[in-house]
Amino acid sequence: MLLIGLTGSAAIPFSLILVGAEAGLITYADYSERSTKNLVPVISATPNLAEVQLPVGCQYLLLDKSYHVIDTSLEGSDLDRAMEYAISGKISGNLNTQYLLVNREKEYVVLQYYIGTQFINDWLYHHFPSPEILLYTLIGINCITVCSILTAKFAKNMRAQLSPLFEATKQISQQNLDFEVGHSRISEFEDVLLSFSSMKDHLKSSLEKQWSTEQLQRKQIAALAHDLKTPLTVIQGNIDLLSETTLDDEQQLYAGYITESAEQIGAYIKTLIDIARTSAGYQLNLEEIEIANLMEQIEAQANPLFLTKGIRLHMEKGTCLGTLKADRLLLVRAIMNVIDNALDYSPPKGTVSVNVQKQDCFLLISITDEGSGFTLEALHHAQEQFFMGNKSRTSDMHFGMGLYITSSIIRQHNGQLLLKNSDKTKGAQVIVKIPC
Repeated sequence: MLLIGLTGSAAIPFSLILVGAEAGLITYADYSERSTKNLVPVISATPNLAEVQLPVGCQYLLLDKSYHVIDTSLEGSDLDRAMEYAISGKISGNLNTQYLLVNREKEYVVLQYYIGTQFINDWLYHHFPSPEILLYTLIGINCITVCSILTAKFAKNMRAQLSPLFEATKQISQQNLDFEVGHSRISEFEDVLLSFSSMKDHLKSSLEKQWSTEQLQRKQIAALAHDLKTPLTVIQGNIDLLSETTLDDEQQLYAGYITESAEQIGAYIKTLIDIARTSAGYQLNLEEIEIANLMEQIEAQANPLFLTKGIRLHMEKGTCLGTLKADRLLLVRAIMNVIDNALDYSPPKGTVSVNVQKQDCFLLISITDEGSGFTLEALHHAQEQFFMGNKSRTSDMHFGMGLYITSSIIRQHNGQLLLKNSDKTKGAQVIVKIPC
C-alpha cells in the first residue's frame, strides 16, 4: 500500500502537468528555447524591436555597440548576468536561465529565456510558481498525506490486533481468571496470546488449589476454636466453683495460675476466630446510622478505659454529619481497635484526639495520640496480620491483629485506613475514611 501510494503521489501531479500541456495551459520544457531560437532571424531583420512579439517567459536587453543599455525588460541580477553574457559570453547563476545574443546592424540584443515548463496564461505566470515547483510541492504533500493515512490505518489495525492482549491483562488485573483469551491475525501476537492463555489456565488452577487449601484451613481454625471453647468453659466453671470453697494460700495461688491461663487461652481462641472471620470476610448487616449517635456510643464505650489509665479523650465532631449506611457493630469495633492502640501508646496523662468530619461525601474519623508515632516499617506494614512494631508488647496479649481487623472491616465498607504521623503531636495518626 505504501509503494502504491507513493507511486500515485508522483504519478498524479505528472499527469496533471501533461493534461495542462495538452490543453495549452502549460508549455513543454523546451518551448522557450525553441521559440527564442526561431525568433533570432526575425529580430535581426526587424528595425523596430517593439514590433516583435516575444514568447512567454522571454526577456530582452537592447545595447548599442559600446554596450550601453538602450532598453530592457530585465532588472536586478538578471540584468547583470545578461550584461556579463553580452560582454564575455559567459553564463553564471541558474542553469535553467539561458541567454542568446542577436547581432543587429547598430545594436546588440540579449534574449533571456527559461528552460522548463511555464504557464502560458499571463495571470497564472505572474501569480503562481512555475509548474515544476508546483509539481514538486504536490508530490511532497501527497507523499506526506499517504504516509500519514497509512500510519494511522496501521496503528488502528495494530490496536485491533493487540486488543485481545489488553483485554486479557485487564481481566487478570481485576483478578478474573474465568475468561477466554481472544485471537489475533498476526502470528507473533497469536503466539503471545496462546502463551498468555496457557499461563492464565495454569495460574487459575494454582490459585484454585491455593484458595481451596486456605478455605479448608480457615474452616479447621474456626472448628478448632469452637471445640476449644467447650473444655475451656468447663475449666473456668470448675475454677469458679473452687474459688467458692475454702482454700489455703498455696491452693489459692495455683487456682490463680489456672484462672490466668484460662483467660489467656480465651484470648487465643478469640484471636483464632478473628483470623478466620477476617480472612473469609465479615457478613455485613447494613443499616442507616446517625453518625453523631455512633460517635456518642464510641465515646461512652471509650471513656471508662481512659479514666482507668489516666489519659484524656478529646473528641471533636463537625456539624451536620448526617447518616451512614454501615454495620454498626463492626464499625464500632474497628474504631475502638484504633482507639485502644492509641491508648496503649499514649504517654501517662497524655491526650488522644478524635476528630470527626464529613468532607466530599466521605466520613473522616481521625484518631491521634501523643506517643512516639509510627516507624517507617510500621507505616508500610502495620495493616498486615501479626505485625507488631513493638515486639515487647507480645506479653500484653497483643497479636498484631488490631489494625489488620480494622483495615478489613473498613475495606468491606469500601473505605480506606490511612496511617501517618501527626505534624502537631508527632504521634501516630490513623484516619478512617468511609464513603457516605
